[in-house]
Amino acid sequence: MSGTTAFPINMIRLCIDEYGNDLSGRVYSKLMLVPLLFTGCSGLLLRMDDVFEQVGYPQAFQVRRTFFKPARLKGSIHVPEQLLDDEELGRQSGDCRTFDIIVQSRRQSGWQGILMDPERTSVKEFKSEMELLRCIWQELGESFEAAE
Repeated sequence: MSGTTAFPINMIRLCIDEYGNDLSGRVYSKLMLVPLLFTGCSGLLLRMDDVFEQVGYPQAFQVRRTFFKPARLKGSIHVPEQLLDDEELGRQSGDCRTFDIIVQSRRQSGWQGILMDPERTSVKEFKSEMELLRCIWQELGESFEAAE
C-alpha cells in the first residue's frame, strides 16, 4: 500500500461535478461500495446523513424520532465494515472540485468536524451542517448567500 493515503473510516470524499446557484455531484465513503449522487446543498446533507445512518458511524448522540419502526438500531460498540479501499477512494475526484470531510461527532443535532482539500493545503473546522456548507462555498469562491 505504498504511496496510498490511509483514509479514516469517518471520512466522506465529496466530488463536486457542477456548481453555480447550487451544488451537484457524488459522495463516497469507505463504508459504501457505490457513490451516492446528490443535487443541491440539502441533497448533499441528506446523502451524507444516509451514509451515517446506514452504517451507524459516526454514531448519533441522540436517537432520531420516527413514525416508523427502525429496521435495526446499531449497537454502541458497532464497528462498521470497510467496503471501499483507500486506493479506490483516493482516485475519486469531482469535475469541478474535490473535498474530504471528516465528521468527528454528531452532537446537539448537528455535525462537527473538518473540511479539507485532498492535498491537505486548506483545512477548515465546522461545528454544524450550515458551517460546513459555508466552508464549502468559501472554498469554491462563492458567497454563501448565493447558495441560499
